[in-house]
Amino acid sequence: MPRLLRPAALAAVVLLSACSARKNPPATAEPPPAQAATAAPRSPKLRLPTEVRPTGYTVELTLDPKVSAFQGVVDLALEVTKPTSVVWLHAKSLTVKKATLTQGGASFDITPVKGEEDFLGFPVAKPLATGPAALRIVYDGVASEKETDGAFRVNEGGDWYIYTQFEPVDARRVFPSFDEPGFKVPWQLTFHVPAGVVAVTNTPQESEEARPDGGRTYRFARTQPLPSYLIAFGVGPFDFLPAADAGQKKVKTRIITPRGRTVEGTYAAQVTPEILAALEDYFGIPYPYEKLDVLAVPLLGGAMEHPGLVTFNSRLILAKPEEDSLGRQRAFSDTQVHELAHQWFGNLVTMQWWDDLWLNEAFASWMTPRIVETWRPAWDAAVERVHDRARALDADSLVSARRIRQPIESANDIHNAFDGITYGKGSAVLSMTEEWLGRDVFRRGIQRYFQKHAGGNATAKDFLDAVSAESGKDVTGMLGTFLDQSGAPLVKASLSCDESGATVVLEQQRYLKLGTRSPGPQTWKVPVCVKYEAGGKEGRTCALLEGERMNVPLTEAKTCPAWVFPNAEGAGYFRMQLDGQTAGKLSRFGRSRLSRTEHVTFLTDVRALALSGKLAASDVLQLAEYMANEPDRVVLLASLDLLELVSSRLLPDERLADRARFLRETYGARARKLGFTPRKGESEDTRLLRPRLVRLAGRDGRDPKLLAEARALAKKWMTDKRAVAPEMVDVVLALAASQNDVAFREQLVAAARTEEDRRTRQYLIGALSSFTDPALVKQNLALVFEKGMDPRETVWMAFAASQNLRTQDVAFDFVKEHYARLVGDSPEALLPAESAGRMAYVGRAFCDAGKRQEMADFFTERSAKAPGGPRMLAQVLEIIDQCIALKKDQGTNVEHFLAGFKPRAPAPR
Repeated sequence: MPRLLRPAALAAVVLLSACSARKNPPATAEPPPAQAATAAPRSPKLRLPTEVRPTGYTVELTLDPKVSAFQGVVDLALEVTKPTSVVWLHAKSLTVKKATLTQGGASFDITPVKGEEDFLGFPVAKPLATGPAALRIVYDGVASEKETDGAFRVNEGGDWYIYTQFEPVDARRVFPSFDEPGFKVPWQLTFHVPAGVVAVTNTPQESEEARPDGGRTYRFARTQPLPSYLIAFGVGPFDFLPAADAGQKKVKTRIITPRGRTVEGTYAAQVTPEILAALEDYFGIPYPYEKLDVLAVPLLGGAMEHPGLVTFNSRLILAKPEEDSLGRQRAFSDTQVHELAHQWFGNLVTMQWWDDLWLNEAFASWMTPRIVETWRPAWDAAVERVHDRARALDADSLVSARRIRQPIESANDIHNAFDGITYGKGSAVLSMTEEWLGRDVFRRGIQRYFQKHAGGNATAKDFLDAVSAESGKDVTGMLGTFLDQSGAPLVKASLSCDESGATVVLEQQRYLKLGTRSPGPQTWKVPVCVKYEAGGKEGRTCALLEGERMNVPLTEAKTCPAWVFPNAEGAGYFRMQLDGQTAGKLSRFGRSRLSRTEHVTFLTDVRALALSGKLAASDVLQLAEYMANEPDRVVLLASLDLLELVSSRLLPDERLADRARFLRETYGARARKLGFTPRKGESEDTRLLRPRLVRLAGRDGRDPKLLAEARALAKKWMTDKRAVAPEMVDVVLALAASQNDVAFREQLVAAARTEEDRRTRQYLIGALSSFTDPALVKQNLALVFEKGMDPRETVWMAFAASQNLRTQDVAFDFVKEHYARLVGDSPEALLPAESAGRMAYVGRAFCDAGKRQEMADFFTERSAKAPGGPRMLAQVLEIIDQCIALKKDQGTNVEHFLAGFKPRAPAPR
């Protein structure tokens, strides 16, 4: 599945990847007399029965990207394992025109019956016998213009294209099928398309033939066994950029772009073969498939790992050389590692059911820094991993958070599975396990797992058994405590020294933020590695913390350690709290001895302790000020996360100017020195830091020099797109828009209405999202309904407005007033009804009890009807609770800090 984007973009992306809202039409054929008297078969719930299984699919699709309707014929080869009177499939928004079942040389037509949810039954008058059978279905479907799931249409540069995104449950909108990951069989696809367009799919093309109507027929090789969610195709006037043949088998590799844009795929073509080679080296298994195409897809919410046809959001994979940036290149590379790691984790070995989605996503997320740290060592992947770990721990602080291996009890659970717990927590827990076992042992366990299950399906038990067998340790016992319960430990540590030696006393309980009630006692089996310094030498002692308390003797320490740090290299998935004396020793003598990953770990834990009420916010903000001139980019970024303690949500209106002054006087000088324009010879870290600091000091600190310069640059950019460095365009436009100039807004709107280049248009819409005047924001939100504007792009403005204190009510009122028009059941709704659950994210930034109640009153009943909606709403409400409690506990402290703030020079380092 797409590698998850950062929280700032989450609401927009999940809306863009929602399912179809169309109702399944009734079957068109009349039932034959022999079946008319038969009682309607009982519909399955959640999962298909197992009396009938597919052994292969042969599919023919007739598609024209210029029209929404398409026609399909699917021949399913079946194996009947138990006599049955009905064959159940998944189908959604498909009209079956004819269905014929064949067994034992006899064929007969069948009228399908609609089951519950997306189940479609094919009943027979006489039970099918065990053995082979075949089902042929002729049907019509629709390629939507309002979703980016199933088959969907996009107009790009004046040309129409059809793309697909099937994970998790949208192959059923294109093929009547066994749409579950456990049904893994070969597929053979043929496409009939008009002249001037081509088709691409998972496998190499076998033939191309002219059609009597002037079109073309493309036939493709049969796939290796695949589940339905990994099938993909594209139809349109594509161009192809060859890359170097990739991997040990030298498979043909191409970047596929919309017409005329191959030059924009140059970087992707360069690095994709390099990444595949690095992955093959780790796994010890060649890339398993026959080719590697990478397809650029406008509006796709991230990327997707289909074997042979990996798909990418076009802004992530493509960039004109003069508009490219380091940030874009690194984001593409990280995501490409993730997607290509899936060729083994997910494609070669596929989860049996959605409760083990972590076998796909957690492993691909974990693999990303593992590959990047050796492939591009200057990119600080090991330190970025600790940042990702901190974000996962944040998500896990909610009592409403999922488990990694959450039981799938309803369709809601499938939709909820694609979250920061599966990806981020899963990855962090795997990193902890790897460090506990040793990298070589863990790698051999992975290779054992693939050797045994290649080409098939597997479960968590299969993986745990393989790693346990390789390591000789009870991996299931340790890892299971993190897989099968939500939350994360808070490990408290204290150093004790006496005549018998030095000991670190460890205690554990669940970490909880203010505003969240404990669900009850919890413990984990926690690998803890204590780093320390004694007698001028550093040492390290590791232990498995079981139960609530444990003493860890530092047997190698000959004297009492000067300091201890109980999470060496930040490998442990837990929050850390030191007692007062131990914390003081670390602060005075140990911080300068910490590695960069440990320093980031320390800062993320400081923030967490403040959010749980265990540290005063003023102390944390003083630390942030002290680190404002930290030269290490990744450590500085960790210190910027401490600024959550000075969020505008925690402050009354009269203190907002004090907040801006603090940010301006703390970060303004450094941001002004960086400026808006990259300099020749400067480091990549400087170029990557510039957008973050300039945005912070300019937008939040209201630095007048930065605001004035941004306004002038934005004016130039509107007529000359080369006037602003590519990595600074969105920053410049955001700062200019935050000044709420009416004339500038009108210029942006006029340009957005006529701009044909999608990247530029999305910059313009992003700028409109940065206005903070309620009246102007209300006008901007009206553009969501304007004909000619794509709501899949413009709806993001509502979520951006919801994050600003001045406009969050405007955004909430907009959603309340237009809810049915946005996500209703009618075909006229702009967005699919399945995206309704995500609409609750519009309230994530509220921080008072009254608004919380309004959120609950409006969304409770509506979210209950939306896929994944109940948990999404529960999490939003809990986030509001946490903010209310934090404001009550720390708000006055923050106000006093801001009122008395006087900038000072940073202490010597």
